[in-house]
Formats: sequence, C-alpha cells, structure tokens
Amino acid sequence: MRVAFGAQDPTFQTGVQLVQVNVVAQDKHGAPVADLRREEFRLFDNGSPQWIRLFVPETEKPTPAAPERKAPNTFTNQIAAPAGSHSGYSVILIDELFSGSDPTNEEGSSLSRVRALQMLRSIPIGEKIAIYAARGQLQVICEFTSDRDLLDRQLRKWKPSATTPAPEQRPSLQAQLNPQLAQLRNDAAAEAARINDLRNAAAGDFEMELVADHLAGIPGRKNLIWLANKFLIGPKAIQKLNRAGVSIYPVDIDGVCRLCPDRPRDTMNSIAALTGGVAYYGRNDLDVAIREAMDDGRVSYTLGFYPSGEDHASVHRLTMSVSRPGVMLRYRTSYEVEPPQPTPADPVAGLVQALNRPIDATAIAIHASATRAQDRLSLDATLDVESLDLILNQGGQQNLWTGSLEVVARFTAAEGIVAGDVFSKTVTLKLSQASYDAAMRGGLPFHNEFQIPPKAVELKLLFGNLATGKIGTLTIPVPK
Repeated sequence: MRVAFGAQDPTFQTGVQLVQVNVVAQDKHGAPVADLRREEFRLFDNGSPQWIRLFVPETEKPTPAAPERKAPNTFTNQIAAPAGSHSGYSVILIDELFSGSDPTNEEGSSLSRVRALQMLRSIPIGEKIAIYAARGQLQVICEFTSDRDLLDRQLRKWKPSATTPAPEQRPSLQAQLNPQLAQLRNDAAAEAARINDLRNAAAGDFEMELVADHLAGIPGRKNLIWLANKFLIGPKAIQKLNRAGVSIYPVDIDGVCRLCPDRPRDTMNSIAALTGGVAYYGRNDLDVAIREAMDDGRVSYTLGFYPSGEDHASVHRLTMSVSRPGVMLRYRTSYEVEPPQPTPADPVAGLVQALNRPIDATAIAIHASATRAQDRLSLDATLDVESLDLILNQGGQQNLWTGSLEVVARFTAAEGIVAGDVFSKTVTLKLSQASYDAAMRGGLPFHNEFQIPPKAVELKLLFGNLATGKIGTLTIPVPK
C-alpha cells in the first residue's frame, strides 16, 4: 500500500467541530425570503451569542442537471455535483415497519406507495428524489434522480414485503358506542404489540442512521419525507440526521380517518420541530402535502459557528432570530456534543459490517478509478482531506495535521456472497502544513493493488475515522 500527498491557504479552527444549522426563512404568508444577509441573523448557543463563521444562502431554483460525463472506470460516493445549486434533494421513505399494506388500494399496494405515486405526477422540474423502503433492512427502490418517469416505473415495480403489517384494526361504531368493549382488550396481545414496536423502532433507527450517513456528503438542506402510521425514532438517530442536515417531514398516510386509532400528532410535531421540518396529518390531499414538503426549504440558509468549548453541556439549545420584521425562521433546535469515541476491541469487525450497507456512506468523500490487468485490480482513490477531521498540533519546528484512518476493502460475488479475504489497514497521517494545503487543493491520494478472487463482481471500499465515527464507503464494479 502507498499513501501519497500530492498542496489554498485555508483558515481553520483547530480541535473544534464546526456546527452547521440550516434555516428556512418565510414571511407571514409562508412565502420564502431569499435576500437575507449574514448581518441580519442572530445565533445563540445555550443563550450565548455566536459569531457566524459560515453563511451559505441556497436560493437558486434547481434546474435539470446535465448527465455528468465521467471517464471510464471512475467512481465516487458523492451524490451532489460540486457546482450549482444544492437544494432540491428529497428522500421519500416508505416505512413498512409502521404502515400496513391495503389490498383494496391500487394493485394491492401499500397506502404509502399510492400516496407517492399520486405525488410523482406533479413534482417540480429539477427536484432530485430518492425512494427507499424501511423494512428491517433498508431497500433502495430508486436512487436519486430527476427523471419522473424512472421514479414512477421503479415505484410501480416495487411491492410491499411479505412481513409488512396489515393495516391497523379500526374500531367499529358499535365499539365506540360501548366503551366497555375497550376494557376487554387482550393484555397479552397488547404487550406483544408493544414489544414488536420496540423491536421495529430499533431497526428503524438503524435505517435512519444509514440514510443520515448516505446524505451527509450533500451540502445544505435535505428533506426526509417519512410516510407511516406511527413515528418512533430515538434521539441518537435524530441527532445524526441533524448533523447531516436532514429535516424530517412526518406524513400520516391515512389522512382524514374518523375510525382510525389516535395518531401521535404531538410526537410528529416534536420530530419535525427538532429537525426543522413540518408534520402533515388530518388531510386527504397528501399528494399535495408531500409536494409542499419538497418545496419547503428550497430557499434556505446554512449558518455555521465554532463552539467556544467553555460550555460543557452535552445537549446545546439553539435559538435564532433576524432583525428584519415579519420573518419567521425554522431550524433544528439543538445539537449534541459527543464525547470522543472509545476505540473498539475489534474495530475492523464493525467496519466490515458497514460494507453490507445497501447505500454508500458519504461523510468522507471518495473519488476513485480502477483498472484491471488479468487477475489484479489497481485502485487509485482520492479523499477529501477536510472530511477526515484531522487535528492541527502546533509547536516545535513545524505544525502537523495528524489523525488515523482505517481502510477496509472486500470483494463480493453475485448476490452479495463474500469472495476472498478482507483487506484492512490503519494509516497514520502526519501532514506538514504544506502537505495539508496540497491535499486541500487536490485531495489525499491512496493507492493499492488487489488480487481479484474468482467470481468476484464488486469491490466494497471503506475509509473511516474511528475517533469521530465518520465513514465513507464506495461500491466499485470489478472491470471485465
């Protein structure tokens, strides 16, 4: 293995992570306000005013992106193009863990699928949409695209899993008129349902974290439109989505339903408020609601600040205001300071598990090319050095940017069957200021050659920083 350093004069705060907050600004009529300036914003962390070091207005209307031309056998885990607008990225998440299939609807599909199909007919030009299904193991129905016809075809081909729960039992009018019938509920069945909800919630949290890792590499605001009947999510998943700049829009797919069980509207509103989204319930025009969720935040601002380090609270409350009258702001209301991650006893084992993900993690940006010579694969990758969270150590004769990087790679054969041995390597980085500047300009190069196992069709590659928990993964088809 060879790690080379190729050489901007960046300005960084050392040892402290930049906290980024995406903000939607609207007037009293709900129309976006697109001309706010940095000096009009006031940002407070646990009541203390903060100096806004980063200010990025995202006010361009997204336009259909021309297909990016890439050289043969080149790959990247980055979703957004480096130039142009970064608004208009939305994920529709069909939650099969907490929404049932309904055979009376279109083609025996789930209500979520019907709602999404209705909405796809009117999505705005240039909107970049991905459709996933949460079913205990995240399924990609369609990856990000602006092609409405492709989205429609892929969603029509998709069917709910056999384990998708049936629709919730709706109480009869007779039961409502006789409340004593409600006392006859089976306690054992209720307890089983509670345990099943907890199990599904844990699986759902894991899938939410996968989505957060997948979207982390897209700058600015992303919308997660969550179609379900119940909305269970833990604080860890919410904070991970917040750090990735993802706002949640919970959508109750039943709309107006007089006989449905009570919906957790307070929970939906709380989830939306914590992430800067909006909850939708009690309305039958859910295709319009989903469209509204996509439009929301098309005009937004990203603000960033460096915490002083003097406030040692683990949870920090964020408040924000603008000096311009009549402007209302929506943003995530907190962030958490995570303690340094302990080094696991077997770090490689955990990273190998991350190679099984159905979608690539993008927090560490990777660009790579792969060439084949008989049964050898030559890999050249370039990493975004800023995403590696190196630490500047000052003192002595020169400043050094230091850190540790885990590299894991594994080949797979058809249907995800592992082929060959796992490759793993720990790379210790000690970059002089000149080398760091060079890497900021041209990336941090990495080279390795691999023996291709028989029947291998794919190489899964991972770079991870154990200290911060950030990873980037890349899926590379083996050239023929």
